[in-house]
Amino acid sequence: MVENNNKPILQLKDISKTYSSKTSFWGGGGKEIVALNHISLEIFKGEIFGLIGESGSGKTTAGRLIVKLEKPSAGKIFLNGNEITGLRGKVLKDFRLKVQMIFQDPYQSLNPQLSIYDTVSEPLHIHKIENVQARKYLVIQALKSAGLTPPDDFLHRYPHQLSGGQRQRVAIARAMILKPKFVIADEPTSMLDASISAQIFNILLEMREKLDTTFLFISHSLAAARYLCDRIAVIYRGNLVEIGPGEAVIQKPKHPYTQALLDALPKFGHRYEVRRYDTLLKVERDASQVEGCPFFGRCKVAHQKKCIRERPHLVESDGSHLVACFYA
Repeated sequence: MVENNNKPILQLKDISKTYSSKTSFWGGGGKEIVALNHISLEIFKGEIFGLIGESGSGKTTAGRLIVKLEKPSAGKIFLNGNEITGLRGKVLKDFRLKVQMIFQDPYQSLNPQLSIYDTVSEPLHIHKIENVQARKYLVIQALKSAGLTPPDDFLHRYPHQLSGGQRQRVAIARAMILKPKFVIADEPTSMLDASISAQIFNILLEMREKLDTTFLFISHSLAAARYLCDRIAVIYRGNLVEIGPGEAVIQKPKHPYTQALLDALPKFGHRYEVRRYDTLLKVERDASQVEGCPFFGRCKVAHQKKCIRERPHLVESDGSHLVACFYA
């Protein structure tokens, strides 16, 4: 249940992240790559907030900045009103009790040399929580909540002995065993089939209710976001282009990029390709010198004079719906 009391649990304020590409073999200077471009958003207690975009859009970078695996180039991040951008030492360790991340690839996020018990109990050891007997009980409960039953059958197994879906459930159990207040779920079902994905979604929904946890759900799939998310933000090449209630973004998308994402969803029962919005150019136009809209190079509805020179900002459209487009 979302508790929008105008005090967000998480705030990103004017966050930017840039990387420098490596210099060439012949000594040429590296280019600056913009992963996030001055993004600001608020996530409220109890909601599942979706951050949706294609590969390379910057959505995973945003998640990594929040859990402090990377530092922003500019801007500030707040948790419960307290700035977390420069945390260190014990304060940072305490922060990790409250914020956890479920990674996309369970094949890489689990240590193959640790048993499932050691993997899930590791956060308890790090934070010196409970004694050995109590930790075993907590691990069993975490595995059960993640759908690994009977949990005793999994305690002494290793990741290579599990299926992909079981590995991801272990990753969820490890992230949730500390009962964090905020969790980033980064494409948690991208490597799983549809039936297993639905089960994982239901586990996240149950944990939201039981533990009063707030989620940032990162995905490329608007279909998954529609099932899971209370609100959705759409990101394109590091720029937020649309934010709104989940159903509104799906049913009445405002931005041409959001509309293109919906057109890209599979349509069954049609012999030919069906495009409801048809906002995406078949051949991308040259936008290397464009100072305006970041979507100009791919947008069929872009105005050659206005969109090439002016950058649209998020503005209110239909109440709580925000969109960054002159022709939304």
